[in-house]
Amino acid sequence: MNRMQKISWVMVICISTALILSTIAITILYYKIGFPRAWAGWGFMGITGFAGLGPLIFKKDPGPVQCDERDQLINMKAARAGFAISYGVFGLLCMGIWICCQYRNAETISIHLLPMLFMAAGITAYLTHAITILFLYGKDNKLSEGGAA
Repeated sequence: MNRMQKISWVMVICISTALILSTIAITILYYKIGFPRAWAGWGFMGITGFAGLGPLIFKKDPGPVQCDERDQLINMKAARAGFAISYGVFGLLCMGIWICCQYRNAETISIHLLPMLFMAAGITAYLTHAITILFLYGKDNKLSEGGAA
């Protein structure tokens, strides 16, 4: 397992853990104290910050070559996938808010919603990037072992 895969695993674990804990906390707080105070459960999303420590934890591989053309191609494909899925999630969220406002006859939205939209797009981009890297390396390993991909 190379450095990029290890960093991707750290990102997937940290982001998934943060999303699960935040969802559980918001649900519990909603039934205990209701909204808007239940949004405090988003505080668990701070765990995603530990994903940024991956490059510090996993030092560069020994040797003169850190990555080859295949690694660069996988990283580029993963970056494109992250951008595409993030753009789609952002668009779906915006259209969902618009439909909700149309249904309620609301002309404005809270400005506190905008950082959450930005956060959702960013989290989606990083999570998709990491999952795509792991998927593409796994696919390459199956091809090199003679299995069907």
